[in-house]
Amino acid sequence: MCRRHVSAIRKEPDTLFLNKENEISFCEDLKSYVHRDPFINIFLGRTFLSHEMVETVGVDKLAGRIVGSASRASFIEKTVFMNRLKEEMCPQKPKIVQITKTMDKLKNARGGSVALNTGYHIPLVGFGTYKVEGNQVLPAIDAALTAGYRMFDTAKYYNNEKELGDAFKILLPKHNLTRQDIFITSKFFPEMDDCLIGSHKLIDESLEKLDTNYIDMYLVHYPKPKDAPDEDVKNAERRKLTYQAFEEAKDAGKIRSIGVSNYEIYHLEELKSYAKYQPCANQVEFHPHFTRSKLHAYCRDNGIFFQAFSSLARQAPELIEDSVVVEMAKEHDTTVPLILLAWARCQGVGIVPKSATPARVTENFKVIDVVLTPDEIKLLADLNRNKDYIRCTGWLVK
Repeated sequence: MCRRHVSAIRKEPDTLFLNKENEISFCEDLKSYVHRDPFINIFLGRTFLSHEMVETVGVDKLAGRIVGSASRASFIEKTVFMNRLKEEMCPQKPKIVQITKTMDKLKNARGGSVALNTGYHIPLVGFGTYKVEGNQVLPAIDAALTAGYRMFDTAKYYNNEKELGDAFKILLPKHNLTRQDIFITSKFFPEMDDCLIGSHKLIDESLEKLDTNYIDMYLVHYPKPKDAPDEDVKNAERRKLTYQAFEEAKDAGKIRSIGVSNYEIYHLEELKSYAKYQPCANQVEFHPHFTRSKLHAYCRDNGIFFQAFSSLARQAPELIEDSVVVEMAKEHDTTVPLILLAWARCQGVGIVPKSATPARVTENFKVIDVVLTPDEIKLLADLNRNKDYIRCTGWLVK
């Protein structure tokens, strides 16, 4: 665009062209430029539009009139031009994470908390809700809130989001709490087909069932769909689309932090090639028989919160009856389950013990009073057998 066009804009903001000659010249310039470079990959620096116009024209009603007035340019040309104009002249500003009172409350959660790479704090001790269903939910959540739990872990697979939402609606006011006082995690497996659309539907379903307008942390439950073979070549694309749906939901304010579960190092490395937001957490099986030292170190070095499930190894006799564990429990005048839970928590690893029995829910929270020394942590770690007890073998998934 020549300078006479710019001066025309400055002098008459509501009238783009001073005369028909100017209009024809502009249309010809526009058509010529779009035909030369239909994608307009690099806008500033080599365009026919001067930098003066960049400073003068905002991408609003005026910019719309500029293109709209170019009557000789085809609809497609104007659309391509306008889209690239918006991208180059008004790039989106990165969102600033606001550290709110919500984060401050969770920062001081009993039992400790960890700051995720999103700036939000997650309590180290959470309440797991796997197999807590139906009429069990309300008394279990009541006991959890009474004990001091402020983080609650669920999943589509657990089939209890609706019951949890109903329980929070009743119990938060009872305990003088609000939605901002608790941290909710949910997760689901990638879909087999239509992963992007399907994921958005599942996220919206969670929001509706949990009766909330945001999820604190949403995890990709597994690096493949539940029914897909481990070696299925489509698994990588499915988990990618699922993660991208999470990112879109985060941008929309539906999710605050995005994480994964059962991911191995190569899955996490894969994420680096396309993720807009790196995962804030990785939830995996973790106990003295399955210490996952390399994965744990990788997550620590890359700012990924390490969160354990099945900390009691499903009460496997080989672990809970091990003399080292039993003797340590005696020395601390506590129970074997609390020693195993404390082993993770004292390393800064999150835990989500589960139970449908209110008394057990209360007992598990006493882990916050059990403090192990570095030597005791190492002594338990030396029991490692690289033995998993859960049917979550992410390391087999391609």
